[in-house]
Amino acid sequence: MKKFLFLFLICIVFSACQRFNLGPKGEGEYVMASVEVPYVEGAVSGMKKEGLILIEKAAVEKAARVFLSSNSLLEYPERVKTDILDNYKNYVRRSYIGTSFRKGDKFYMEGRVMILVSNLATKIKEIEDSSYVRKTNILVASREITSGEVSLKQYCRQGVYKALKNFPYTLIDGGTLSENNLTDLTSFIDKAKKEGARFVIVAEAEAAPLESAAALTTTFKPIRAKINLKVMATSNYQLIAQVAESASGLDAVQNLAEQKALTSACQTATEQVENAITQAINSAKTFSFIVTNVNTLERLEKLQNIMRSQRDVEDFALVKYRNSTATFTVQAKVSTAEEFSAKILRQNIANFTVLNTSADIITMVFI
Repeated sequence: MKKFLFLFLICIVFSACQRFNLGPKGEGEYVMASVEVPYVEGAVSGMKKEGLILIEKAAVEKAARVFLSSNSLLEYPERVKTDILDNYKNYVRRSYIGTSFRKGDKFYMEGRVMILVSNLATKIKEIEDSSYVRKTNILVASREITSGEVSLKQYCRQGVYKALKNFPYTLIDGGTLSENNLTDLTSFIDKAKKEGARFVIVAEAEAAPLESAAALTTTFKPIRAKINLKVMATSNYQLIAQVAESASGLDAVQNLAEQKALTSACQTATEQVENAITQAINSAKTFSFIVTNVNTLERLEKLQNIMRSQRDVEDFALVKYRNSTATFTVQAKVSTAEEFSAKILRQNIANFTVLNTSADIITMVFI
C-alpha cells in the first residue's frame, strides 16, 4: 500500500511538471508588463487577445533593454529590432493576463510573461559582438555668446565634432549650458553619466567683433572667438584636461564670421586634449566581475544601477547572464581587483558577500 501511494505521488508530481513544462533553473524568468488597447463594448475576449500580444512584446523589449550594454549603446542596433523584437515569440515561454479593467475609452491589462532569458542574453551578445564596435561615449555641451547674446547655433560643438570625427568615440549632444551649469557642473555630470557618457566636454565660448578693425572701411566682418574647454570624467568628476584657445573669422556676413571663429577655436582646443582623453581611457584597469544569485531581471537591473553609482567605475558591459549568474567586464580607476571589491563592499555591504578575488577576476554573491 505504501509503495502504491509513493508511486501515485510520483505520477502526480510528474504530471504537474509536464503540465507546467518546467525548464532548467535560469532558463525562464517572469517579467511584468502593462498595456492599454481601445475599449470595444462586448469584445473583452478580443481585447485580451490583442493585449496579450502587446504585453509579450513589451516584456521582451523590457528584458532586452536590461541586457543591452547601456553604457555603450545609445539606442538599439538595428538587428535587435529585426532579430529579437520582430521575433519576440522566440523568447516567450508562457504568459497570462492578471489585472484587466476598463479605463475610460481604453482597456487596461497587466500581465506576466516568462522570458527565456538565457536565449535572449546569448542572442543580444551575439548581435553586439557581430554588428557593433564598442565605443566610449562623450557628452559635448557648450555655452556660446555672440555679440553679447546667448547663441543656440552650436558652432563650438561643430568644432569639437570635427576634431574627434576619426576617433572611436560616440559624441552625445548635451545641449546649451546655463550659467548655473558652468558654476557647478555636478548635476550636469550626474545627468551625463545616467545617459551613458564616460566623459563630458564642456566649452565656454564667446565671439565678438574685433575692436581694432572697427574703423576699417571693408565689407568683411572680422570676428574674434575665445574659448575655455574642459574635459571631465563622469565617474569621479575628475578634470582630465583644460585648455584656453582663440581664433579669428572673416566673412562678409557676420553670422558666418562668428561661425568660422568659434568652430576654429573649439576645433583647435579639442585637438589639444585628444591625448589626455586617450590616456584617461587607457589608464583604467579592466577585469571580470562575476555576480551569482542574481535570480531575476529586476535584481539584475538593480545590480547594474549599483555599478553605475560607483565613482571609480568608468565603464562596464554585461557579457553573459545564465543560471542567475551575471558576468561583467569592468573598467575602473583602481589599482587592483581587490581594491574594487573593497570599495563596492564599503558602499553596498548589505548587497554583497565576496566569494573570491584574483588579479583580474572578482566573484561575489548578490544578497
